[in-house]
Amino acid sequence: MFSQPSLVSPQSDFEREPFVAADRAAAYLGVTRRTLLHKARLGKIPAYPLDPSAKKREWRFKLSELDRHICASVNSCLQPT
Repeated sequence: MFSQPSLVSPQSDFEREPFVAADRAAAYLGVTRRTLLHKARLGKIPAYPLDPSAKKREWRFKLSELDRHICASVNSCLQPT
């Protein structure tokens, strides 16, 4: 017998990491909300606009992605050239 691949992801909806608002993401990184949003607009940090076509975008973030991004940039600066 062949088993069909599951269409459900390995993580349940409750185990997925939620998106957070700019205030919480800024507090996590220890920067101001304004700095965080500026970096999001420039594409320097991982961020997701709720409505990409809106003139004034409202951004959401995943803390784990921000953490990986910061750690990667710190580690890449420490690598010998």
